[in-house]
Amino acid sequence: MQSPQRLQLMLTTLKTKKSLTLREVMTLTGASRDTARRDIIKLTATGAAERSYGGLSLPNSFNRLDDYLTRQADHPTAKRQLGQLAAPLATGKQRLFLDVSTTIGMIPQFLDLAPTTLTVTNSLDIADQLLRKTTSQVRLLGGNYQAERRGTMDSAALRDLLSFKFDLTFLSAAGLTSDGVFFAYQDDIAFKQQLRDQSQQLALVLDQSRFDMTHNYRGLALEQLDYLVTNAPVPANLKTALTTANVMILTPKN
Repeated sequence: MQSPQRLQLMLTTLKTKKSLTLREVMTLTGASRDTARRDIIKLTATGAAERSYGGLSLPNSFNRLDDYLTRQADHPTAKRQLGQLAAPLATGKQRLFLDVSTTIGMIPQFLDLAPTTLTVTNSLDIADQLLRKTTSQVRLLGGNYQAERRGTMDSAALRDLLSFKFDLTFLSAAGLTSDGVFFAYQDDIAFKQQLRDQSQQLALVLDQSRFDMTHNYRGLALEQLDYLVTNAPVPANLKTALTTANVMILTPKN
C-alpha cells in the first residue's frame, strides 16, 4: 500500500474511531513502526488530524483515557524489561519519586526497599503498586486527579511537591531528541522542571519508540538528566548528544 492510500485509510478510520494509536495504525495499514510514525507526522501536518500521546486523533476528539488504557497494554514485555533495568538505581536511596507512566508503573515490583524509604508519586496506579509490592512508606501527592491521566500535575500537586527533596526521580516523557526532552501537556513543563530541582538524580525511563520524537512541549535539556533507561541501542546522533551531556545510558546487556 502506497503512502497516499495509507493516509486516506487512516483518515477514513479516524472519522469513525476518533483516535488511533501507533499500534493501530501499524495494524490498519500493514506498515512498519517507522513508516507508521512518518505517516502520522504527514497526516497531522495537513491539519486533518492532531498528534496525541501515542498516536493521533481528529481535532478536539483525543480520548485520553482510552489512550492511557491502550498504553497500559502496549509493549508489556519491553515495559517489564525497563522496570527491571531501572529498579537497581534505587538501591540505597531513602527518598524516591515515581512519575505517572505505564512504563514506570513496572518498576515497583522490582524494588527492594527498606521500610524507612519514602516513595512519592503522582500516579494512582503506581501508588497502588508501591503499596502492594514494597514495604516502603508511600505518599500520594495532593491535587486534582484526572481520569484520562490517572494522575495529577496541577498547581496543588506542584505546591505539595515543594515539601520534598528526592535522592532519585524516575521520570517519564513523550519524546527524546538531541534537542531535549519533550512532553505532551503544558502543565508537564513546570512539574517536570520542579522535579529536576527537587531531585539529586533524575532517571528518564522510556522505550525506543520515543527516540527522535518531538511532542508539544520541550521541557528539559539533556544536561538536566543523569540517566537514560531504555530497551534498545540509542541512535548514533542521539547517543552522541547524551554522552556530551554526561548522561549515563542503561540498556539490556543482551
